Amino acid sequence: MKLDLNRILDRGDGAEVVKADVDLRFVHYRGVSPFQEPVLLTAEARNRVGVVTLDCTYQYTLHLSCDRCLTPFSKQVTLHAAHTVVRSLSSESSDDDDYLVAPDGIVDLDEVATNDVLPELPGKFLCREDCKGLCPVCGCNLNEGSCGCERREADPRLAILDQFFEN
Repeated sequence: MKLDLNRILDRGDGAEVVKADVDLRFVHYRGVSPFQEPVLLTAEARNRVGVVTLDCTYQYTLHLSCDRCLTPFSKQVTLHAAHTVVRSLSSESSDDDDYLVAPDGIVDLDEVATNDVLPELPGKFLCREDCKGLCPVCGCNLNEGSCGCERREADPRLAILDQFFEN
């Protein structure tokens, strides 16, 4: 979706609020498609004394599988991002990521949403912070209960010491 900010860029002050659904179902991250529904975007463009800001709020649900126990889970996320909108940058600051450049006064909200949301995806997917994972012996989900397996893995190089202490 394109947002025309020309009126706000040209006036001394003013505001405009836009709500849109952004489709990120095409995104594949670490082998999964975490977005199964559109991302709800609320964008507020405001001109205060000649400085135009675009405040974005994203609400979405991530559909993931836990990296420790492999259980599918969903996680509700609300993300806020703010951008300063300019028509152009001087050559000295052309690589500055602090500004959203809109030379024709039009901002592509799909592109802004993609650039705001994707870097905020977690590096590790956990169903909960204290997830116990799977038993390395039998594969039982340890969050659901203990399996009773002996999890002590002896180093075969030290097996002779176990024999010494048994006597």
